[in-house]
Amino acid sequence: EFRAGYNYDKSSRQSTFINADVTAQLGLENPPNISPGRRGFPSFQFTAGANRPVNINDQGRAVDRTVIQNALSFADNLSWIWGGHSLKAGALFNRNMARDGFGTGVNFGGRYQFNGQFTGNAFADFLLGLPRQSLDQVANRGPMDGHSNDFAAYVQDDWKASRDLTVYLGLRYEIVGVWHEKNKQLANFVVLPDGGHHVVPNATIAAALPPAVIAFNRTLLADSLGLSDALIKTDKNNISPRVGFAWRLGGNDKTVVRGGFGLFHPTVAVQGVRDLLATNEFRYGVTRRGVTLAHGYSTGSIFLDPGDYGSEGVDPNIQSPDIYQYNLTLERTLPGNVGLRVSYIGSTMRKLLVNKFLNDLPASTTPWDPENEADLERLPLFPYVNLFTNLTYNLGSGQLHAGQIELNRRWRNGLALNVAYTYAHSSSNAPDSGNSSLGVVMYDSFDIEKDRGPDPNVVKHRIVANGTWDIPIGRNRRHGANMPGWANALFGGWTVSTIFQARSGPNLTPFFTGYYTTSPWNTAHALDGLGNCFAGCWRPDQIANPNSGGSRDHFFNPAAYALPPDGQYGNAKKGSLLGPGTWVVNFAFYKDIVARHNVRVQFSALLDNAFNHPQFFTAYGDGFSDLTDALVNGVPDNGTTGVLGEGSIANIEGFAPGRVFRLGIRATF
Repeated sequence: EFRAGYNYDKSSRQSTFINADVTAQLGLENPPNISPGRRGFPSFQFTAGANRPVNINDQGRAVDRTVIQNALSFADNLSWIWGGHSLKAGALFNRNMARDGFGTGVNFGGRYQFNGQFTGNAFADFLLGLPRQSLDQVANRGPMDGHSNDFAAYVQDDWKASRDLTVYLGLRYEIVGVWHEKNKQLANFVVLPDGGHHVVPNATIAAALPPAVIAFNRTLLADSLGLSDALIKTDKNNISPRVGFAWRLGGNDKTVVRGGFGLFHPTVAVQGVRDLLATNEFRYGVTRRGVTLAHGYSTGSIFLDPGDYGSEGVDPNIQSPDIYQYNLTLERTLPGNVGLRVSYIGSTMRKLLVNKFLNDLPASTTPWDPENEADLERLPLFPYVNLFTNLTYNLGSGQLHAGQIELNRRWRNGLALNVAYTYAHSSSNAPDSGNSSLGVVMYDSFDIEKDRGPDPNVVKHRIVANGTWDIPIGRNRRHGANMPGWANALFGGWTVSTIFQARSGPNLTPFFTGYYTTSPWNTAHALDGLGNCFAGCWRPDQIANPNSGGSRDHFFNPAAYALPPDGQYGNAKKGSLLGPGTWVVNFAFYKDIVARHNVRVQFSALLDNAFNHPQFFTAYGDGFSDLTDALVNGVPDNGTTGVLGEGSIANIEGFAPGRVFRLGIRATF
């Protein structure tokens, strides 16, 4: 079986704003390095004071971005049967190509930062037209244009060893190709024994790096480190064995034991690595201080901001993670046409991606001032003083254990029932926090175990029950077979089904904001206690059990948290705050109103969330677990932080936010 395919996709996303028009209407200056015709909107950032916005900007991820992607693939599979063996083998080759304008920094439209230094309130400074600083961004490269090649091959054997035993064997090998840029416009950042270095394919690309980076004279060429122009090495050791079995006990079909083991290698997110190497290192900012809002780019003085250039990278030896999955299941047929299943499911994870900041200082009581040259020299990678100096490594690990029990009454005499319960426990120092492409950001760069905790989305308890019943009234049913036509039309031939779902709450992480480059903990960099906000999400101290609430008015105890002492990390664990659990019941009623020959018309009445139970879904890192008002601003907090509303009430996984009644007609012919 041979297959070939080609796919072409072109997308263009543009903001409704044109930068020059916006600045003219607002009475601002257009940033010098942004062409007047570029689409976008300037950013206004606020970092101090109550009742203020955080950021006023164009919320689009790509305000002027054209992406062309195409892929060419070839695959061949071969199957044959030899005695008790059912064998298959195959191979796959993909060539992925893309041209993306994101590398030119099109999202940027100028930035004005307000920190309350003039009035004590950032928004009041804005009203007076007094920003702390303005920022213009330069991108020394054109659109990204390149390709990668992927290859995979496999062989498997389903071997019927005996009448009661079947063995499943398999082996897969896979290479996920690295990204090669047509014009070699890639740059990486690495840390060697003598400190940090930018790495580029050749001297021409080195000349396109930010001026501050060139001045350091610490840029290396790829071949000096044994690297290709892709700047990372191809991961070639992804061999994935799989084995499983199905064994009938006692020589009959009543009891079956199944089990399996497999090693899997989820690919390192090529797109995330590609975008990082093709964008951040080529951008830098020109910061001005002493400016006014109306003249943000023609007044004041240029200031070397630690965040003015990119020094982010990927470990050149990055590999795909190792995921070991294993399971064991007992299935038993019980009297009454009922089946029982008991399962254990486990997973061991190694080499998980972690994003590690490299220019942090250990928490201490020694004051830190980013504008003090002596303090900058204390940074581990000085003269690189960019606080966003971070690399992605294979540092994480994790474990999952889950037990399941299921009872299933197969369809018989118009009735089917199923109920399943799952208990799960997870633990990882790199739990999934929604930033999988570049890895989970470490909280403490000197101790990864401070991030050990349950996965946010692996809830401890989950139960699902459903049933379907042909109500035995009406023609062709047990009762009322001879009822009048009008009675059968109203009361006969109905089928009702229901589903009940319940689960415990998600594993959330408490945090607070309000500190950036300076803080009482003197880490030099605003830490990321969540793993996905990159900066400014600190963890508090936990001084009591926070999970003492449970009611709608008091889901958790905010008094269980306090600001950490000066010079110490907050001790609250990742995933230690239990979010609100939920349950829901749905009903459905069906009736065939026409069933003749090949035509069938069915009427349905669906009732979602029949008991109108409130469904609160708190996303990881949302306002539910944000303790800033309670800990920093002194605002009383009742354990919900006033956010269990619009953003938390949602229809997720069949949990309708309120009672919903729907009527429908479906015709098949």
